Amino acid sequence: MRMWKAVAALAIALVVSACGADPEPAATGDGRERVQLNVGYIDTSINGVGLISVANDLKLWDKAGIDVKLIPFTNGPTQIQAMAAGSLDVGYIGGGATWMPASGQAVIIAPSEATLGDFLLASPDSGAKTVADLKGKKVGVPDGGSGEMILNLALNKAGLTIDDITRVPLDPPAVVSSFVSGQIDVAAIFSPLSDQIRESVPDAVVLANNRDFPETTFLGAWVASPSAVSGKQEALTRFLEVYIEANDFRKANTAKAVELAAAASGAPAQQLQGQADNLQWYTSDEMLADNASGKTRERFAALQKLFVQLGRLQAETPVEQWVNVDLFKQAKEKTA
Repeated sequence: MRMWKAVAALAIALVVSACGADPEPAATGDGRERVQLNVGYIDTSINGVGLISVANDLKLWDKAGIDVKLIPFTNGPTQIQAMAAGSLDVGYIGGGATWMPASGQAVIIAPSEATLGDFLLASPDSGAKTVADLKGKKVGVPDGGSGEMILNLALNKAGLTIDDITRVPLDPPAVVSSFVSGQIDVAAIFSPLSDQIRESVPDAVVLANNRDFPETTFLGAWVASPSAVSGKQEALTRFLEVYIEANDFRKANTAKAVELAAAASGAPAQQLQGQADNLQWYTSDEMLADNASGKTRERFAALQKLFVQLGRLQAETPVEQWVNVDLFKQAKEKTA
């Protein structure tokens, strides 16, 4: 009887010990141990939820051995703020937030897309037909985004300055309502809000668009926190393995990506397709070539110059300090 009690006690002790022990992490098919990563994305953007929904559908996180925590956001800057707080490793930003990694708050690890959906639109009642006609006009523009960027580029090209117009800072949705109601003469705004204006006011005059400034590409990007770049390089390379496959699928199967994104986010498919129509996505092979030739860094350097002009940055810093192309190369070799 005493022997059975001893055996039972030993069995209980072993169970308790096993429950208290940390489980061994499962390995991927190629023998790599799983890693953990907190990934943010914009939940109404084909560049954010579009990529994430494809990765989920293709089960790419498991393939890369990532235990991922996906966190939705409404914009890029709040993701970089979350990185500063230590709660986010990777996130997506549009071109309008490039000044944040350029100021040392994050590191760009992959370009995402060139946007062609930024517009300077004039009301038909304003009488403005060209950018030169903007003198004295009320121009609605969100602070700190690509609307501000397209406005600055257009004014510079026309030989005007911000002092030549009446600048009306507005939240992005308010630019649309103010334009439609006639409270402002001109809107400096980005897609999909630029699409909403053109649908509501079909005879709005296009004064400027990204296509007018080929030397300055409004390039969105996936970024990582500085701490992740220094301490989680393996996990970031795995994320880029997921990104490469999801991005190439999305480019080749845009309609399917829109369908998955709409189902995941609840955003109208028409809105997401409208975003996609105003974007240029690069294949992973194109990104690798642009990284190797220096074109990727040249594009971000051009954006940095623009942000210095806008006063968002005090001075330029070497692009190599905030654009990392090595991790992408390592990930591409893994997916080849």
